[in-house]
Amino acid sequence: MGRPVADPRTGRPGSGVPDRAIRTSQRRDQARFYFRSADATVAVMLRNPNQNTRPRVAPVTPPYDADTAAALEALGPPIGIFRVFARRPDRAHGLAGWGRYYLSRRCALSLRHRELLILRTTARCGAEYEWGVHVQVFAAKAGLSGEQVRSVTAGHPDDPCWTDPADRAVLRAADALDRDHDLSDADWTSLVAGVGEDGAVDALLICGWYRAISYVARATRLAPEPGAPLFADVSAMT
Repeated sequence: MGRPVADPRTGRPGSGVPDRAIRTSQRRDQARFYFRSADATVAVMLRNPNQNTRPRVAPVTPPYDADTAAALEALGPPIGIFRVFARRPDRAHGLAGWGRYYLSRRCALSLRHRELLILRTTARCGAEYEWGVHVQVFAAKAGLSGEQVRSVTAGHPDDPCWTDPADRAVLRAADALDRDHDLSDADWTSLVAGVGEDGAVDALLICGWYRAISYVARATRLAPEPGAPLFADVSAMT
């Protein structure tokens, strides 16, 4: 038998792999880890900018037919991503029901914790469009200072601006879900202590949903909304 190409226990390159292939694999692993790191930076998020490129899917534009107008009314303000969803009114109505729950007071999470999850998830996904919408519309309502917006975007849950254990638990949960697609027992316990069991369930759903939203925003190359901040603006926030 020859030497293994991959170690059966770890899946890492085995001794049968040429050194050059191992070095190539290591470089790829390092790049992937750097991008997914909890200490991701704005520069890393902007490594593959796409909002200055031609949109791949044209949002609907006025005048709207009756079905499209009804779909947009169900979704909310006619921002770009809603106008993409409204290309198929049935899709828009299907999405609107979930939105009416998690963006309302019926959600088990406070507005602040909901927005921390959304901002952290969209930032880690590099979804500048959706991140900018939520900073523009909700950051002040959530009571987030400029320092906290900078930290949720490119900092760490242990940054000094986070003094509430529940805020830290929510941010750690968002990081773990993005990185591991799971929560450790310690992270789960902290999250439940901060937001309750139903709040924790809603947190899982919101993080997952905003990964999906991030995919749409990035892959369709949505242009920023007028007046919405960009990642490059973070350092100037006060």
